[in-house]
Amino acid sequence: MAGEDTATVSKQRIGWIDAAKGLTIILVVMEHTTFGVQNAVGHLPLIFGTITEFAKPFRMPLFFLVAGLFAYKALYGDLRKFVDGKIVHFAYFYVLWSAIQIGIKILVPHEGGWEVTYVDLLMIPIQPFAVLWFIYALALFFMTLRLLRSARPFFVFFFAIALYFTQLDTGWMLLDEFAWRFVWFVAGVYGAKQIFQIADWARAQPAKGLALGLLLLACVASVVFSRLIDIRSLELLMGFAGGGAAVMLVSILASAGYAKPLSWVGKHSLYIFLSFFLPMAVMRVGMVKLGFENGDLITLVATAVAVISPIIVFRLLEKTPLSFLYTRPDAFRLTAPRNFKPRFTMAAGGE
Repeated sequence: MAGEDTATVSKQRIGWIDAAKGLTIILVVMEHTTFGVQNAVGHLPLIFGTITEFAKPFRMPLFFLVAGLFAYKALYGDLRKFVDGKIVHFAYFYVLWSAIQIGIKILVPHEGGWEVTYVDLLMIPIQPFAVLWFIYALALFFMTLRLLRSARPFFVFFFAIALYFTQLDTGWMLLDEFAWRFVWFVAGVYGAKQIFQIADWARAQPAKGLALGLLLLACVASVVFSRLIDIRSLELLMGFAGGGAAVMLVSILASAGYAKPLSWVGKHSLYIFLSFFLPMAVMRVGMVKLGFENGDLITLVATAVAVISPIIVFRLLEKTPLSFLYTRPDAFRLTAPRNFKPRFTMAAGGE
């Protein structure tokens, strides 16, 4: 019985992570949908425009914080597994889906001021395309911390903070996003113990956790809508405030059993990140052509479709030859195939 209690506590302790991933991907899809709708209808949707602006300081920080929570084992583990899981894995999906997205934009007429040409295909190795920059950034973050794994965490964090305050703006997405986002991944890796403690405390003290989480979100809102968010130091603080609030609130929801839809989305977050752009665009364009004018309604429907459709497509394709779109084939693996089962032979005498 004691073993079951321990297992239950352990499961609850990390169960909120998928929900946090789900929250992040929904916020990302919502942002892209909101601005797409703005271009289509000529004005920013009132409700979703406000939510998008409010969530901006902590949306991607939360993603990279969570991505860093379980990175320690990879950073200090076997090199071959590291290269396979954190470089080859990300590179496969990044290159594949960059080519797909660019190809679609070249072949299919689209609205907007961003002209896509065959040059974008050649730029894939050095200039991430659209939302896929996050995959490239994650691989770079892992590689950088792997190289710096012998350095003291304090100095690595100081380096990340210094990069953040450079406010790098070279026009090269890879460099600019690395400087802007690296600090959050570092915080997730080296602050994992503290982040789990925050989640544990909120789950143990739900009333206090709820109150503190809402207070932190209120602070974020006041800074964002007063335009003080443009101050770099406040932007950094609001990233931590919003990320901490999200961790507490999601942990409380997961503990109470109310975060299952978010967890379901979070478990499929990679598939959504890779392909939400197409159903989002199709639904947005279709609703506008059908005469819908309410930007918030279009955003709501397009966001829901963009989140759910990739999961459905993945399920339909996972047992077909097209499964390579969402599952890395064994030919692109450095370690044992997914279905590899080693055979053990026991000596007659045994030891």
